[in-house]
Amino acid sequence: SLWSVLFFTGSLVSGIVWGCAGFFLETTTTLQSQVLVIMGLAGVLAGAISAYGALLSAYVAFIVPAALIPAHLMLLNPGSHASGLGLMVMIFAAALLVIAKNYNTNVVRSLQLREENIDLLSEMGRANKALQSEVETRKCIERELLRDRQLFMEGPVTVFRWSAGKGRPIEYVSETVSQFGFSAARLVEQGIRYKDIIHPADLQRINDAQMLANENGMEYLDVDYRLRCPDGTTRWVCDYTMPIRDESGEVVAYAGYIMDITERKTTEFELQQEKDRAQVTLGSITDAVITTDVNGQVEYLNPTAEKLTGWECSIARGLPVSRVFCLFDEASNASIETPVRQCLFSGDTIKSSQDTVISRNDGEQFSVQYTVSPIKAASDNSVGVILVFHDLTETRSMERELSYQATHDSLTGLINRQEFEARLEHARVSAMNQDEVHALCALDLDKLKIINDTCSHAVGDEVLAAVADRIQSCLRDSDVLARTGGDEFSILLKNCSIDDASVLVGNILAGIREGRFTGCERSFEVAASIGIAAINADSASVADVIRAADLACYAAKDAGGNRFHVYRSGDAALARRHDEMKWVSRLNNAIEADQLVLYCQDIVPVAESDKSRGHHFEVLLRMQGEDGELIQPCTFLPAAERYNMVTSLDRWVVRNTFEWYAANCAGQGDGAVDTIGVNLSGPSMTDEDMLAFIKDGLHRYRINPGDICFEITETAAVANLDAARRFIQELRMLGCRFALDDFGSGLSSFAYLKNLPVDYLKIDGSFVKDMESDAIDCAMVSSINQLGKVIGIRTIAEFVENDAILARLREMGVDFAQGYGISKPVPLGEFRLGREKTA
Repeated sequence: SLWSVLFFTGSLVSGIVWGCAGFFLETTTTLQSQVLVIMGLAGVLAGAISAYGALLSAYVAFIVPAALIPAHLMLLNPGSHASGLGLMVMIFAAALLVIAKNYNTNVVRSLQLREENIDLLSEMGRANKALQSEVETRKCIERELLRDRQLFMEGPVTVFRWSAGKGRPIEYVSETVSQFGFSAARLVEQGIRYKDIIHPADLQRINDAQMLANENGMEYLDVDYRLRCPDGTTRWVCDYTMPIRDESGEVVAYAGYIMDITERKTTEFELQQEKDRAQVTLGSITDAVITTDVNGQVEYLNPTAEKLTGWECSIARGLPVSRVFCLFDEASNASIETPVRQCLFSGDTIKSSQDTVISRNDGEQFSVQYTVSPIKAASDNSVGVILVFHDLTETRSMERELSYQATHDSLTGLINRQEFEARLEHARVSAMNQDEVHALCALDLDKLKIINDTCSHAVGDEVLAAVADRIQSCLRDSDVLARTGGDEFSILLKNCSIDDASVLVGNILAGIREGRFTGCERSFEVAASIGIAAINADSASVADVIRAADLACYAAKDAGGNRFHVYRSGDAALARRHDEMKWVSRLNNAIEADQLVLYCQDIVPVAESDKSRGHHFEVLLRMQGEDGELIQPCTFLPAAERYNMVTSLDRWVVRNTFEWYAANCAGQGDGAVDTIGVNLSGPSMTDEDMLAFIKDGLHRYRINPGDICFEITETAAVANLDAARRFIQELRMLGCRFALDDFGSGLSSFAYLKNLPVDYLKIDGSFVKDMESDAIDCAMVSSINQLGKVIGIRTIAEFVENDAILARLREMGVDFAQGYGISKPVPLGEFRLGREKTA
């Protein structure tokens, strides 16, 4: 060992040091001095035996240099006495080596004997302990035997023996069988077979257990079954039976014991029921559930958790929950420590504050939210945790889809109006705070309606999507394109002056114009009108910017389309458009606030012989101003027609007229009302919903269709002759009548009249009011009246202002007259049936 080497080296060095003492023995030294040195050195060499005796090699390493060095010097000295001393030192050293060897042998043997004595004492101690343990074991065995004897003879255990012969009758049974209601003596005396007291349903269980024991080479049988007690009840017992063999090895009997385990079985059954109910409950809930033990190892996964984690419960049981429930941050995809350990450490319920990603074992990921709660025993110590997590993947996907749908147009994929206005507001704020300049473009397609009417709306949608792509290709990366209406687009040009915007918009118009859009086996040319408005520090609101761009777009469309217009304050055309747009807002408010009112004006027969007819009048629309004044239709109808609101006004008029009819004409009898004239605009005749609305109103309010006469203008009818004819024919089939209003104002009146099945011609008032002084107007009235007579259509003269005009009309044979000379308009709500009519 290292210590032996170090000891040997030290001994060698020490011997060399002592041997160097011979250098003091010079020739001039007296003999007495030399002898004295030699004696001192001899004493050291002799005394070192005890120090180095345990390690003989160390003593040799000490004595050899210590003796040989001075002996060598003495032998080289020419004096005879010095040589003698040197020889004596060598002989003395040799003798010491012999003595040291014997001494070493004795020391080593003494040490060995000491070690053997120690081992012997240890062995004796172990033997003594073993003896004491054996004594204690025997005492324990005696106690166990005594307890087993008490258990078998006096306790709940029943000992039995039955024969292995035919029928296997009971040969012996202990008195404790009385706990089951049996008499031990009677069972033996009557030769009752043991299987006779076993429940029949459990016999197969015993046979199966016996077969399994034989297959496994077991001598004993350990099985649970039920006994049939004399009182009709059943008791569960645990049976431990072993065969008894004779000298030849043949089984002659079976002996063993049974113990009542009914209470245990009942508890097990109840616990199993609770477990089954818990398993069914956990298996039926839609949330995923994982339970762990106190070490965070998985104990149970319900089916939902198995599906989300990809682990089967039987395989995952016993694994660390972090291996089964692997969490990642949704943004960084970095691994997250499972919250189970934190819950076990703190004992508090932990809920996820945000969505977390769980990675299934096949790599698929789900977005989840989780709750981790401790499972506590009666001592309030945590014995595990229950981890409940809910799959939000589909929900978040739907939310993202709904968010996308809420901000994007489904046809073109562009952002919609709501999202565009939010970005427009951001641009307006940046322009105000950072002195930036942007541009807003309102784009309206000019010919999309023709494509929809000619082919279909599906083809129109394809054209819209293609136009959107073409516009997008002309824009910069920073620009924003949105579809804000049916055929309307809005463009936000960021950090773009009006001059630069004009150049870019010109490219857009050229791109749309040069494109060829196909559908229904034909190609279409599409054009657009674009309005440009600046967004700068002076822009008060998003609404003002949008209004300015819309006005400029309308100006471009009024100028013929296929061009752009820049909004500038002071533009007369834009100011007029702005006024009209104000009327649109007022009309919407009037319809919602019910500020529209109906008036009526009599239409009376011109001939005296027709005065006995029922009331014939035209329903007129008025608007109530904020200060209560009445606003004439000529003020707001142009705006309603331009901005497609006239059909909404027609609906309001028809509905309120029908309501008045139902309230005032029901029960008045035939003839109370002859004709009620209701005006309809051109767009209403091409609106299929309007036709259905009228039919529904006639049925709902129980209107006599013959009492209703719809008045349509000649210009509207001629503009869409086919649609007007279909509309008229549909309602005439129900009994409604029609009047062609303002007849004579068009250039083709006479040519189209024969194609329109109407009941009345209303002669344009511009001819009637001046017919006294203007021979041409008089001739026009006469010719229109004559035309009506030839075709068989009654005529109505408008703008009859005095009796002279009425007399002239009577001479011409005009059928009806209407105007301030007959009666002034009165509120429909104040109109009363039966009042005297004037002519």
